[in-house]
Amino acid sequence: MSNTFFEKSKEIANDFLQSIVFLDDRAFADNSDVESNPETKHNAFNIIKISKAFAKQQKVCAVYNPTTVSDIDDFKEISKKADVVILDWYIDVQNTDTVTEEDLTADAEEEDTRGEYTKQIISDLIASSAENSLKLIIVYTGEDTLEDIVITIHKKIAKQNDGFQVTHDECMISSANIRILVRGKSEGKPKGESEDTRFTSRTHLLDKLVTYDELPSFVLTEFTKMTTGLLSNFALLSLTTIRNNSHKILHLFSKELDAPYLGHKAILPVQNDSEELLLKLFGDTVSDLLHYTSISKKVQDDLIDTWVDNNINDENITLAGKSINRTKESTLALLHSDIMDVKKRFEEVLKESKIKEIQNSKTTELFLNLDGQNPDHINTINSDFAKLTHHKSLFIPKNIDPKLSLGTVIRSSTQREEYYVCIQQRCDSVRIKENRKFLFLPLTVATENKFIFITPEGVKLKLNKTSYSIKTIKFKCNNNESEIKGKKNVAGKYIFSQIYEGDEQYEWVFDLKDLHSQRIVANYAASLSRVGLDESEWLRISGS
Repeated sequence: MSNTFFEKSKEIANDFLQSIVFLDDRAFADNSDVESNPETKHNAFNIIKISKAFAKQQKVCAVYNPTTVSDIDDFKEISKKADVVILDWYIDVQNTDTVTEEDLTADAEEEDTRGEYTKQIISDLIASSAENSLKLIIVYTGEDTLEDIVITIHKKIAKQNDGFQVTHDECMISSANIRILVRGKSEGKPKGESEDTRFTSRTHLLDKLVTYDELPSFVLTEFTKMTTGLLSNFALLSLTTIRNNSHKILHLFSKELDAPYLGHKAILPVQNDSEELLLKLFGDTVSDLLHYTSISKKVQDDLIDTWVDNNINDENITLAGKSINRTKESTLALLHSDIMDVKKRFEEVLKESKIKEIQNSKTTELFLNLDGQNPDHINTINSDFAKLTHHKSLFIPKNIDPKLSLGTVIRSSTQREEYYVCIQQRCDSVRIKENRKFLFLPLTVATENKFIFITPEGVKLKLNKTSYSIKTIKFKCNNNESEIKGKKNVAGKYIFSQIYEGDEQYEWVFDLKDLHSQRIVANYAASLSRVGLDESEWLRISGS
């Protein structure tokens, strides 16, 4: 496979990566004889050398040498903010006051207590990354038992998360968003020429040794493996652009504008609307910044062609029962075509006259390696992309209670296939003093391949558009913020409780993005404005 796309991805990742933090109890900064001592040289860690190596790559590098358990706890918080975390395996500190008896018992059962603090840090990072935040963790050790360390770490983290897979020949543990690698500290000998007697019987691990000078490139390559893709590159480019322009954004939201903002707030009939304005202003500022820096155009111009070149082979594939000759050339022609009529575009490029089924339901498969491709995986990635375009609540923190408002989708607690979408305007969903009726349109579970929404669990829903299908449910404000908020039940689901007595309550499912919510309301309002009249049928047909 050509690595042109990977190299472009690496450039983007390199611009994004900034902070790397190390934890090593053998870190030193002077020119002592630590490295020349046979008993300590493999575990020694030279701060000066590592800092210079990363400085050459324009990266901020911080090295922490812990002496107490308190230092370990402080590092746990710092590591959550770093792009990459690099840990020594055996960390020796003065006391173990905060290590619980349960931890020590568990480690004893694993017959390896040398990495107890490293395992604690990794466990904390995994817990803090539970919402799919990206994290690269490297155990950089002077130990020679790299494979055993991998097994020990996996045993520890498997207790809290079973989504991790071990790749033994890579000394790697990974999930969808976290990669943990175990690598050995190297004396700097060329690969295959190491005189390190630690690996005399483990020569297959020599390529798992990394020198100080090699470490920055190794970190970048491994991080890029986690982010190489069109959409992930777009996200990294966008985040880098926002970070590079953070001072300009701060200048635009200057403290000099405090007085005009407060003046605006003071004369609003509903003063809390000023908070919505700030959110809108900041969102528009970021969107405008990305628009004028042409981030999406960079993806279109620089990455799509190389993506196709790296991922598409010239071959015959079967789509919707048809044999299609898919080539790099035809794939690029389809992506860059100027033909506005989509049907004609597919017919012209793929040379097929009956192309509708391929165009509508199989388009994604044109860009996949179909050799043994699991159909469930295709449905999953299509669903994930649909959720990205529709779901507003993707970013809702776990400690924030969802609010009932325009675009909220709920589910009956007793009739599990009955879903509803709220069409109450936001201005009528706040400042609630007593009881308030909310308007909903029913959503039904799709029994055929026609639907408009997908729930986080993958249930496909379609909208009941009839004017008489509207439903009202009365709720009582249950908090001091004059809003209807969901309350978590014993099952961990958020529930909106209606006023009337009975078993039926309503479970929060997700929130739709604003424009999708407004479109539902607009279409429903349009259906209410239909005009029915009697007229000459001949005239009606003539004008249709």
